[in-house]
Amino acid sequence: MAGRGKKGKGGDAYPDFLVVDQETIQPLIVGETKAKEGEINLAIGEADTYGEAFLDKGLSVLAAGVAGDDTSNIEVRVNKRGGRDWKPVEYRSNPIQWIPTPDETNLLLTESRLFELRPRVPSNEILAERGESLNRILRECKISDPQRPAIAGAFMLALVTSKGAIRMDAEHILSDINAECKTAFKKAGKPEIAESIFVPVQNTKLAAQAAYICHILRLLNITTLTAEHDYLGQLYETFFRFTGGNTIGQVFTPRHITRFVTNLVTVSRSDLAIDITCGTGGFLIAVLHQMIEGKQFTHKQISDLVKDHLIGFETEPITAALCVANMILRGDGTTGIVKDDCFTSRAFPVGKASIAVGNPPFPHKKTDDPPEKFIDRALEALTTRGTLAMIVPSSQLVKQTKKKWRVKTLKNNSLLGVIALPSELFQPYAAYNTSIIVLEKGVPHNKDTQTFFCRIENDGFRLKKNVRIEQAGEQLTQAVEAYHAGKSIPGFCTVSKLTGTEWHPGEHIKSAPHTTEELKKEISGLIRSLVGFHAHYAPHLSFFKSLLDDGELKLTTYGNISNRTGRHGIDDLNCVGGLFDIFYGQKSLHNKENLKKGASLVISSAASDNGCYGFFEFSNLIAPPFVTIQSTGSIGEGFVQTWPCGVTDDCLVLVPREDLWCKNVDLDDLFIAAATVRLERWRFDYGRKITPSRIAEFKMNRDAELKAWIKSQRTAASRLMSDTLDTLSGKAVEQLEKTFSQLADQWRKETGMLSLAQQKAIHPAYQQIIGMGKLAWANRHCRLFSGSFKKSMNIGFGH
Repeated sequence: MAGRGKKGKGGDAYPDFLVVDQETIQPLIVGETKAKEGEINLAIGEADTYGEAFLDKGLSVLAAGVAGDDTSNIEVRVNKRGGRDWKPVEYRSNPIQWIPTPDETNLLLTESRLFELRPRVPSNEILAERGESLNRILRECKISDPQRPAIAGAFMLALVTSKGAIRMDAEHILSDINAECKTAFKKAGKPEIAESIFVPVQNTKLAAQAAYICHILRLLNITTLTAEHDYLGQLYETFFRFTGGNTIGQVFTPRHITRFVTNLVTVSRSDLAIDITCGTGGFLIAVLHQMIEGKQFTHKQISDLVKDHLIGFETEPITAALCVANMILRGDGTTGIVKDDCFTSRAFPVGKASIAVGNPPFPHKKTDDPPEKFIDRALEALTTRGTLAMIVPSSQLVKQTKKKWRVKTLKNNSLLGVIALPSELFQPYAAYNTSIIVLEKGVPHNKDTQTFFCRIENDGFRLKKNVRIEQAGEQLTQAVEAYHAGKSIPGFCTVSKLTGTEWHPGEHIKSAPHTTEELKKEISGLIRSLVGFHAHYAPHLSFFKSLLDDGELKLTTYGNISNRTGRHGIDDLNCVGGLFDIFYGQKSLHNKENLKKGASLVISSAASDNGCYGFFEFSNLIAPPFVTIQSTGSIGEGFVQTWPCGVTDDCLVLVPREDLWCKNVDLDDLFIAAATVRLERWRFDYGRKITPSRIAEFKMNRDAELKAWIKSQRTAASRLMSDTLDTLSGKAVEQLEKTFSQLADQWRKETGMLSLAQQKAIHPAYQQIIGMGKLAWANRHCRLFSGSFKKSMNIGFGH
C-alpha cells in the first residue's frame, strides 16, 4: 500500500492476502501471515495496520492474522474495528480460530455491535473430502480399519481439550496426544476407558504425518467445536464411507435420522434421556440439541445438561470411549455414559428416565439378543407416561413369532406411532428394512387409541456408487409435523385405530394413485426390461414363435388352468382388483429344478430379463397379456408378459377380466398396474407377504395423457423388439448351425465311438440348439450319432 508500511510508518507495503467480494470486488478481509507459531500478535498487529489504511480510504474490512504452518500449531486471529480500537471477533469469549466466510464477514461489517460468531458447520462435501484425506493417511500408516475412527477421535479430543497446545514435532506429538486423552478421561471420571482410545507411539509413519492430521482437523474448526453439532459422529460417517461402515462391529445410525427420531418425542430441559445401546452417542446428542435449540446457554449450563440429563450404555470398549469423548467435547465429560451391559449393570436406572431412544443391534445369529429384549429393557428404564422412540427391524412389526410380544406390549403401553424408513437407509454398510416405533409407557393401548402410521420414501439422501448423497424432497420434516398434528396425508401417513396384531404401516396406510411422473419413470424401466429380454433371448423367442404359429403349443386363459377364483370383491375400475383377476402362479412349476430344457418360456421370481427363468419343456401356457408379480425373491417386482408362458408359484398372476378386456382394459393398463404394484412394494417383505387381496385395493392412475404416453412408448419398443428378434435370431442360428455342422462333419469322418473329449465338444453346441427348440434341424444332423452317444448326453431326439 502506497505510503503505508507494515507497522504504520512511511513507505510502500503489501498485505499477504486480501479477501474480496466475488461480484463487486470490494475488499472484505485484509490479512498477514507469519511462518513461525507464536507470532500471532505480530501478524494481527500488521493486519490491523493494513485495516486502518482501508478505513482511511472509506472501506470497512476485517483484519486477519495467521501464524504457523501445517507442521506446527496454526493460530488464527480476526479483528474488527470497534470504536477507536481493533477488537477480536470471538466465540464464547475466546478469539475465533477460522477465517470468516463472505456471508459471516458481511454480517460482521454491517452489524456494528456484533463481535460474536458461532463456528460454522462443515458441509458434507468438505467432510467427505477431509475424511478421504484422513483415511488415506491412516491407511498409508498401516492403521487397521477398526482402529481408524478411534485414532481420529484421539486426535480430535486432544486438540480440543488442549486448545491445540500440543507439541507438533514427530518425537513428541503422539505421546502428547495420548497424555491429553488420558487427562481428559480422568477428569471426566472415566479413567478405565482411557486405554481404549489411544495412538500407537511406536508408529513412525503416523508420527511423521501427525502434524498434518492436526492441520486437517483444524481446517474443520475442530478446536472450536460447538455442543450444537455432532462433528465427531458426522466425521465417523465419512470414515465409514471408506472403511466399509461396520469398522468396529457396529452399524451407526445416520445423524439426520437420530435428529428425526428425537424430534418425534417432546424434549424439555428437565427430561432424563437414556439410550441403552448408545454407540458413539448420536441419539443422546440429538436429545441435547433439542434441549438447547433456540435458547442461549452458557458452556457451564450445557455441560450440566450433558452430565445430569443423558444416560448411555455401551459394551464395546472403543465405541464407549468414543461416546465419552463425544461428551467431553460438550462439557467436562462427567456423564451417565457407562461401559457396561444394559441388562446386567448395577447402574441401570429402573423407572427414572422420561425418554428412551436408540437403535438396538439387530440379531445376526440365533444366539443374539432379539430386538424385543432391548425394547423391554428400555421400557423398564422409563417412568410412567415416559416415551420410547426406537428403530427396529420391520419384521418385528409383522412376524407371527413376534405376535405374542406385540400383544403383551400393548397390554401395558400405547403404540403412538410407527414410521417405515427407506430400505437403503443403512446401505452400503448393511441392508435392513427398518421402522421407528413410538410407545408411551404405562398407558394400556385400547380399541379407541389412535396410532400414527407413516412411510418415509425420501429421507433427503439417495444411494449413488455405494455412497448416500443428498437429494431434494426430503419427507422427514413433513412426517414430524404430521405426527405432532395428528394429520393424515393420502399415501404418506394416517392416524387410525390399530386393527389386528400387525404394526406395519403398510397394513394401515391406504394406497393413493401415484403421480404421472412416478409412473412414467417406473414404466420406462418396465419397457426397457421387455426390450432387453427380447434382445437376450431372440433366438429362443424366434423358434418359440414358430411353434406357436404352427399350433404345436396350446394356450389357455389362466382362470381355466388355476381352477380358482381371481375376484376379490372390488369393482372400482381405478383399483388393481377392479380390472384384474389375481391368481397365484402354477403349482406344477413349483419344483423348477425338475424342468428339462425346451422351447416354452417360463417366468419366475427373477428380477431381470422381464422375469424370465428360461425355456423348458412345458405345455400349460398362459395366454397373454398379463402381469406377473414376484411374491418371493425380488418381492414386489412386476413385469408385463406379452408372450405365452408358464408362471412359477412364487409369483402372482394378474389377468385382465374377460368382461372388461378391450372395452375397459387395454395393454396400457397392464403397464400401469405393474408399475403401481412396484411403487407399493415397500409394504412387503419376508415377514409381510404380498398377497392377491393386499394388492387388489391399490389405486391406479389411469390418466388419459399417461395412457397416450405409454402407447407411444410401446409402439417404439414394439418396432425395436421386432427388428431385434429378426436380426439377432438369424445371426445366432446361423452361427450355431455353422458350429454344429462342423462338429457333425467331424463325426462323419470318424469311425466307431467319439472320444470323451469329442463328446464334450459337441454337447454344448447341441444343447444350445435344443434350448432354442431347433429339434428337427438337430435331428437331421444327428442320424449318424450312435444310440450310446445320445444316451450319454441324456437327450431325446424324437420330440
